[in-house]
Amino acid sequence: MYMEQGRFYFITDKFFEIHDKEKKLMQNKETVDGISANRPCFYAFPDGDNPSVLWCVPVSSKIEKYKAIYAKKLENQRNKGIKHPKCNTIRFGEIMGRERAFLIQNMFPVTQKYIDKVYINRSTNSAVRISEATETDIITNAMQVLRMVFRGYANLVFSDVIRTYKDLCSELGYTQPNQKPKKKPLHDRIKAAKKQTIENDDSE
Repeated sequence: MYMEQGRFYFITDKFFEIHDKEKKLMQNKETVDGISANRPCFYAFPDGDNPSVLWCVPVSSKIEKYKAIYAKKLENQRNKGIKHPKCNTIRFGEIMGRERAFLIQNMFPVTQKYIDKVYINRSTNSAVRISEATETDIITNAMQVLRMVFRGYANLVFSDVIRTYKDLCSELGYTQPNQKPKKKPLHDRIKAAKKQTIENDDSE
């Protein structure tokens, strides 16, 4: 399956079996009315160094829960004397007209072999996307968190993303040093991704 920035994906069980042995990632399956369903979906964007690796940010509909956590994080920063508190690890945006929480704190890397399917809007039969403003916000904050994690602040995310990243690079046939992902201009990245999407749609 071809991977594109800005789409939402479901991840295979195999990924969690291999790379989530400590069970620190969000549960891949939920049971709804006795039926196993693919949840959650993940917003994905390519790694700055290696576009064969996608960083996946889980999306949740539990807005009240995560807004409470978000507010608590800001309050804790204010209590520490921080004048302009900010929460990079939880962001909010709309998906198909409904507000959703983007859980950067739960993000992790994957490769194409672990992509199950794309999240499709059944009413339009097209891949679900978000606004450019929301996309920029999610990627900007995710990259900030990643740079901090690669500098040693591992507690910003729940799983060992550096280990997973290196394992995936090994699966791809090469190794990567312990360094932060490079920051590339978001405008150029988003513009290129949209152009590539149009070209792919035209070829189908």
